[in-house]
This record gives sequence, C-alpha cells and structure tokens, in this order.
Amino acid sequence: MKSFIIFGLMQKWLSILFLLVCVVSNAQEREFTLWNKNDVSVSPWEKISLDVSEKIHYSTERSSVDLKYAELFVDYELKKWIEFGMGFRHTKVNLQNGNWLDENRPMMVLNLSTDVHKFELSFSNRIEYRSFKTFDNHFRHRQALTFDFPNLTDWGMQFYVTEESFFKLNGVGTHLARIYTGLKAIDQKHFDLKLYYSLQKTKVLSSWFTSDIVGLNLGFSI
Repeated sequence: MKSFIIFGLMQKWLSILFLLVCVVSNAQEREFTLWNKNDVSVSPWEKISLDVSEKIHYSTERSSVDLKYAELFVDYELKKWIEFGMGFRHTKVNLQNGNWLDENRPMMVLNLSTDVHKFELSFSNRIEYRSFKTFDNHFRHRQALTFDFPNLTDWGMQFYVTEESFFKLNGVGTHLARIYTGLKAIDQKHFDLKLYYSLQKTKVLSSWFTSDIVGLNLGFSI
C-alpha cells in the first residue's frame, strides 16, 4: 500500500516538473512576483513554540510591494504526528492608488503528518476570519498537502511539493489555489533556508487569472 502511495506521488511530482517547464516557457505572458518570508521561532517549553513572521510580495511588473504582513503564532505539539495552534496576522495590501488596505486575521490551525518510508506527508488546515474596514468580512478555510522527499545531504537538503487552496465560507467557494515545487536548501536545528516556485490561480468574479511566484523563506530557531 505504501509503495502504491509513493508511486502515485512520484507521478504527481513528475507532472509538476513538466508543468514547471511549460510555465517557464510562457512566464512572460503572466504576472511575476517575488516573495520573501522571515520567521523566528522560540520554544519556551518542550511542546510549545512561539513563531513571529513577516512577509512581503513584490511585483516585478509594477516595481512595487503589493502586500506585506506580520503574524504571531502559538503552536502545541500534542503528538509527534499532530499539532494545533492559534495566531493573528495583520496585512497591508497595496491598492496601487497611494492607499493601503488593512486586514486583521485571527487564525486556528491543525497540522497532521506521517512518514512513508523516507518520505513525509503533511496535511495542514487553517480556519481564519478576515476582517476589513471597507470590504466584507468573511471566514475562510485554507488546506495544504505537502510531500517531502528524502534528504539529499546531512544538513537537510530536500525537495518538496505542496498543493494549497483557499475556500471562502461566504458562498464564493474556492477562489485561490497554488502548486509549489521547492528545495529546502538548509534544514538545521537553528536555521533553515527554503527556495520555491509556485503557480498561482486566482478567481476574480467568474474568471481565473494565472501568475508565477518565486520565493525565499528564512527561518531562525532560538
């Protein structure tokens, strides 16, 4: 059974690689953005961690920051394979008219993970309430399925694939989806570095728009 799962996931990985080749050849026709996230994690107790993060989205087309946010999370590892937490994010969205839209977002997360031979599967769920001053507030569910390949080096280098989607609970349904393919270049006890590419689909009214993302994540653990 496990071999069947691995074979299926490997097929998915090869399909994504093929998709990436197609995307790169047509990237000039779509919006291209750069993402950077920095995270600091502190573990005051054995099973509890406190994470503080900041992130920016930079548009190469507009030569400006489109979005930036800061967030705080508290996570509790109930078992090795399950953890849950609560957090809060404050986001500022560039409206491209000299003004910024503020969003406040309380969140609850539940993460599940399991090992399949030397591979690892993780399934993340997040319920969030998006609060705006001039837009409709709503609840949203975010889910992500990640497949980590075995380490390539002693310092933790490994490839991974993630599928992520967002579902608005106000009747809109799924309005945002992404596929990531990336490399955890360094994964150490106190520092990790992640590089990735993402194909993003965004629904506006009844139309879907595609964009390409290249990102860099830096993580520090104290």
